[in-house]
Amino acid sequence: MDKALVMFSGGLDSATCLYWAKKRYSVSAITFNYFGRLEKEKKAAFRIAEKAGIDVIKVDVPFIKEASDFDGKLKKSGDMRWASYVPARNMIFYSIAAHYAEYLGARWIVGGHNSHDVSFFKDASKKYIKKMNTLFSEGCLLCDGRPYQVALPLADMDRKAVIGLAMELGVPIEMTWSCHREGDRHCGKCYACTQRLEAFSALGITDPAFAR
Repeated sequence: MDKALVMFSGGLDSATCLYWAKKRYSVSAITFNYFGRLEKEKKAAFRIAEKAGIDVIKVDVPFIKEASDFDGKLKKSGDMRWASYVPARNMIFYSIAAHYAEYLGARWIVGGHNSHDVSFFKDASKKYIKKMNTLFSEGCLLCDGRPYQVALPLADMDRKAVIGLAMELGVPIEMTWSCHREGDRHCGKCYACTQRLEAFSALGITDPAFAR
C-alpha cells in the first residue's frame, strides 16, 4: 500500500482529507505550529488524529506569521481573508512536508484546498501545485523513480460537497475547528465560520461543531 502524508490542521477540510486518505493509503499526518496558532485548533488536530489512529508529525515554525500578526505592512482592509494571509505559505509548508515525505517513503502529500480557497489564495490552485509537483519530481533522489506528489482530493469541490464527503467518510465533524478566533466555541463571525454556517444551512442541516 502506498504511503501518504496528510497536511493536517484540524479543520473540516484537512480532517476530510485525513479520512479520505485513510481509506486508500498507509497514512501519517503533519501539522505546523506557526506563530499564534490557536490552541483550540492544535487540540482538535491531535484529538481527531488519535480517533483515526493516525500518527502526527508536529513541526514548529514560529517565524511564520499571518498578516494580522505581522508588523502591519501586510494588513489590508476589506476581505477578512487578508488577516490569515501568509506570503509563500504553501511553498513553505509543502516543501517541509516533502522533506518528511522523502524520508518516510511517502508517495503522496495530501492537501485540503477546495474550490473556494483558489478565489483568494492563489498558491492553492491546481496550476500552482502542478508546478510544485514538477519541482519535487526533479529534486527527489530517494524516490526510486516514483517521486512524491501533492494530491488535492477536494480541489474541485465547494464547501457543500466537502461536507457531503465528510459525512460519507464518517469524519468526526463535531471535533473539527475552523474558527480564526480563540475561544471555547466557534465565533460564528469570522470568514471561516461564516462559510461553514452558510454551507451547512444550504444543506438543511446543523453544523455539529456549532451544536456542541
